[in-house]
Amino acid sequence: MKFIKSISTSIFTLLLCTACESDLEQVTYSSENAIPSTLSSLNDNYILESKNASQEAFTLTWSHPDLGYQASVINSLEMDVKDKNFANKVILASSKTDVSHTITVSDLNSKIMALLKVYEMETAPIGIEFRISSSISAAADTLYSNIVSTTITPYEGEPEYPAITLRGSYNGWDFTKSQKVYSVNSDNIYAAMVYFDGKAADGWKFCGTEDWSTDNWGAPESMTPEQSPVTLVSGNGGDIKAYSKNSYYLEFNNTTGELKVSKPHNSWGIVGDHNSWGSGDTMMTLETETDENNKFQYYLKATLDMSAGNKWKIRPEEKWEDDIAPGAVEGEFEDAGDGNFKVSEAGNYTIKWYFNKVTPKIIVVKNK
Repeated sequence: MKFIKSISTSIFTLLLCTACESDLEQVTYSSENAIPSTLSSLNDNYILESKNASQEAFTLTWSHPDLGYQASVINSLEMDVKDKNFANKVILASSKTDVSHTITVSDLNSKIMALLKVYEMETAPIGIEFRISSSISAAADTLYSNIVSTTITPYEGEPEYPAITLRGSYNGWDFTKSQKVYSVNSDNIYAAMVYFDGKAADGWKFCGTEDWSTDNWGAPESMTPEQSPVTLVSGNGGDIKAYSKNSYYLEFNNTTGELKVSKPHNSWGIVGDHNSWGSGDTMMTLETETDENNKFQYYLKATLDMSAGNKWKIRPEEKWEDDIAPGAVEGEFEDAGDGNFKVSEAGNYTIKWYFNKVTPKIIVVKNK
């Protein structure tokens, strides 16, 4: 009986191992047999214009790759200058489920201008290539789709939008040093994030011109703290002193006078691998500068040490509500492709966030 039991156990073990080996064979990934994504074609050429900054440039669509079995695949839409072999690729989107991506004129123009700077090329009609990279893990070969190319003519500088200034205690009531709210669609709705640096409650107003006698909006006689919405008074309103936080997102209708105030925060900081995504964010401070076009700029700045591969984000008050991810901004930074920023090399970095724009911009500079 013992001999029979021993044989039965051996046979069961052999069958179990055979079944396991069979299962493994069914899920073995082979890049040679896998079918990559197919990326849709584009028009032969596109001309980008600043007046159309908020409009759609085009939409790219693709199919999911066929790996021969069910797997979790991250598809990334990559872009680079033609014939550069994607050496400095820009990742426009990454997703496990999406099969399309729409890019605005402003975002596309910003990314092309950044590539031209990397390659030290002049602003002119330029060949641009796109492809889909599909990855299941770091240990497996990446699959690449067909390459789609087109010629795109970018524009220099930032697009101009109708704007209303905010003058107040925060800037010494100086028109030339004002933050602004912008009407993207020229529809009398003006919006942007603003930062008062501890002086919101000291008073401010909306001003359409330099002349105080017209086109200015202030507080009504009765206004409660942090009130939203509120209808402002045109011409003879008082200073607006109902708000006490450092930063807000403002939406103002200069036809009805209605002001909507949201996203109140007292601080912004850098969180990431460097502080284990916990507390102790590197706080950002308000700074100003005059750009190459002699325009006065406001930005929040932080300087910190980061190790190679460090991922990071900007967030308010060490909370995740209203955090800033790469998809929400333009500029010169590395996109980790998973909703985070990153740096490839270890060093000391300065991060500048130009928040008071239609599309905020982030510039990351390695100091040493």
